[in-house]
Amino acid sequence: MTTLNSRLQLALLNRKKSRNLLEKGFTLVELMIVIVIVGILSAVALPNFLSQTSKAKATEAKTLTSSALKEAQIAWTETGTTGLGAWEVASDDADAPGQCPASTNTFGFTCDGSTPATVTVTAKGGADSGDLKDKEIVGSVDVTKGGNIAFCGDAPGFTACEAPPEG
Repeated sequence: MTTLNSRLQLALLNRKKSRNLLEKGFTLVELMIVIVIVGILSAVALPNFLSQTSKAKATEAKTLTSSALKEAQIAWTETGTTGLGAWEVASDDADAPGQCPASTNTFGFTCDGSTPATVTVTAKGGADSGDLKDKEIVGSVDVTKGGNIAFCGDAPGFTACEAPPEG
């Protein structure tokens, strides 16, 4: 029996070795399934990622706009004026820094203080802003009414601006 046992063990060992050689690596079907899954995930994830980056850029513009409007509120609180002269000067001018935010890679800013109590900052998407090109975010504050900042625009995450009533 020992000879029979040793032959059987040898045959089983050889069969196991040959099976291991065949089972190394991935089959073509397994690789194709992985490629399909990665393709589906990227088709779903990429648009979501791009929309999130657009929202983040719009939030950056809102933050800069809000900061400038808060400065206008502070100027009105301290001096009783909106600092209209400061709005005419770009903030990147070293000789006379203004309250209007400097342009970024994504947005350009314009400030308007022509109405005595209301200050408006408009951020407009530039050529390098991708989906935000020519999109606007408008922030305005009536400094005499406590400085509540109102935002509107056509960038992601903002409601459309209402046209001022005619009359």
